[in-house]
Formats: sequence, C-alpha cells, structure tokens
Amino acid sequence: MPKLVEKQLLLALHEPGWAGFKLASVYGAIYFASLVLTWWLIVAEQYALLVPLVLLQAFIMHAYLIAFHEAAHGALCPVGWVNGLLGRYTGVVSFMSLSLYRAAHHWHHAYIGDKRDEEFWPLNDPGQPRWKRRLAAFLELTCALVYVPLLFLRAFLRRDSAIRDRAVRRMIWLELLAVVLYQGAVFAVAWQLGVLSTVVVGFLIPAVVAGNVQSARKYVEHVGLTGRRAVSLTRSVRNPSRTGRVISWLLFHEPYHDVHHLYPKVPQESLPAVAAAENPIPPELPLFPNYTRAVLDLLRGLGDPKFGKAWAAPLPAAHPADALRDSA
Repeated sequence: MPKLVEKQLLLALHEPGWAGFKLASVYGAIYFASLVLTWWLIVAEQYALLVPLVLLQAFIMHAYLIAFHEAAHGALCPVGWVNGLLGRYTGVVSFMSLSLYRAAHHWHHAYIGDKRDEEFWPLNDPGQPRWKRRLAAFLELTCALVYVPLLFLRAFLRRDSAIRDRAVRRMIWLELLAVVLYQGAVFAVAWQLGVLSTVVVGFLIPAVVAGNVQSARKYVEHVGLTGRRAVSLTRSVRNPSRTGRVISWLLFHEPYHDVHHLYPKVPQESLPAVAAAENPIPPELPLFPNYTRAVLDLLRGLGDPKFGKAWAAPLPAAHPADALRDSA
C-alpha cells in the first residue's frame, strides 16, 4: 500500500485528541434532552412534531455508530479506559459487542475486499449466488438493526471463526450478555413506569433508521468496487465547500474513508489534514465531490451487489513467447 504523506507529519497526526470525545458528548446531551422532549410531546399529543425530532435522534444515533467505530480503533479519546467505556456503552445501546466488532473489523482492514473480510459476506464471495447477495443487501439496507448484529454473530459463532483468542471470546460473551440484560431492563422499566411509548418513539424507531443509514453509508463507501488494490476499494467523499466540511465534521470525518483505510491509526480529527497532504492522490482512488455522486455510483451496480478483490477481472495471460524466456 503506497505511503503518500510525509512520515514526520503522520507521526505528529497519530496522537489522539479529545475532539471526538467532545463531539460525542455534545451529541449525547442533545439526545437525552430530545428524549425528554419526546415524552412531553407524546403527553401533549403533539404527534406531528415528533417527526423532525425522530429524524434528529436518528442522525445522532448514526453519528454515535461512527463514534463506536472510532472507539473500536482506540481513537475516540486519548485515555484508553475512557475510550473503552464509551465504546462498550455505545455498543450495548446499539445491540453490539465492542470486542466482537473490533475483532471482525480488524479483518476488514487487514484483508479489505478479501473473502476474510467478514463485514461484507456474502458480497465478497463470487461463489455465492446473486439471489443470496441481493437478499443480503436488501436485509442490510432495510433491517440493519437486526441483520448487522447477526452478521457479526456469524463471524463469531461459525466453526472456522477467525476470532479464536479465549480472552477475547470470553469478553464478547460478557458484552453480549450485557446487551440482553440492558435492553431487557430498559424496556421492562419503561413498561412499569408507563413510558414505553417514549422508548419506542425516542429510541427504537430512530435506532432502526440510524442502522439503515449506517448500512447505506457502508455500501456507499465500498459496495460495487472490485479493484485489485486496497486504494481502489474505498469511495472517498471530499466536499471542499463549507457545507461539505461541516457535514464531514458532524460525521467524525468518516467521508475521508480512503484515508482512514490507508492510515487506520490516525484519529478522525486529523483525517482532513492527512488528505490535504497526500501527494499525489492515487489515480485509481474512487474520489467524489459529494455524497450524491457517490450514491449514484453505488446504485449503478446495486442490482448485482459485489465487493472485493475476488471479483476483479483476471490479469491478461502472459504471451507464450514470454513464458519461454529466461527469467534471469
């Protein structure tokens, strides 16, 4: 994989800061305030006002799923135990184990587009029929809150799982138990207190929307790309306008997804600086000025969803005369 940024600049930018933690804290405060407002609007029977509020909550939840991703990389804040605590809590709320996500996500970075890239099964396997890949894409884009945890559980529970470390597996089981206990307790307490409708409207519905948006963004970042090099397997959205920069900041700079794959240890607040320092920008990088263009590029191949190096066109065969030449 090419190194396109000066080493000293990279070393300086690898130091994690508090930007991600601060943004996540603001999102958390807004969300819990919106939950109180949801309760009040339901009591006041102002149902029309719940629509924009649910959309705001869905946006915050989607942003928190990106923060969860940052925590899995240890980059949400510079204090390790705080990073882990925030990541595990976000995971429990999101029906996901941080340790499971981290273990499976490691393979996505180490073997992007390979059959070992668990996050994209079965789209990364040419041996899977098109109907199965279409069904998987449909479920992930419409029922992500259920489908995505099951996809990661498949990576964990199948017989030939790459997640073999006993300590990691033990932690995963504990976190999965915490998910069940936490979610069960939330809904049980809400029912006892008579605020179950608030939890459904202010948590469950926006969680469904946020999960689907997360999957849609994941597809925009990768699905349909079948190059041989890692840099050609990630769409990057770099919108230089003020609006584009604000959206990128609100999403923890996740639109710079190619930079994240090239330098996964660089914290999110430093990704724009790394992107600006790239020289040259790889010509095979799928680079887009906004999400609209990237989505249109995704839609062109979504009817036959695929991703990864296994789908790349075979290299041209050597000329017979070349095969007879002395390699020396």
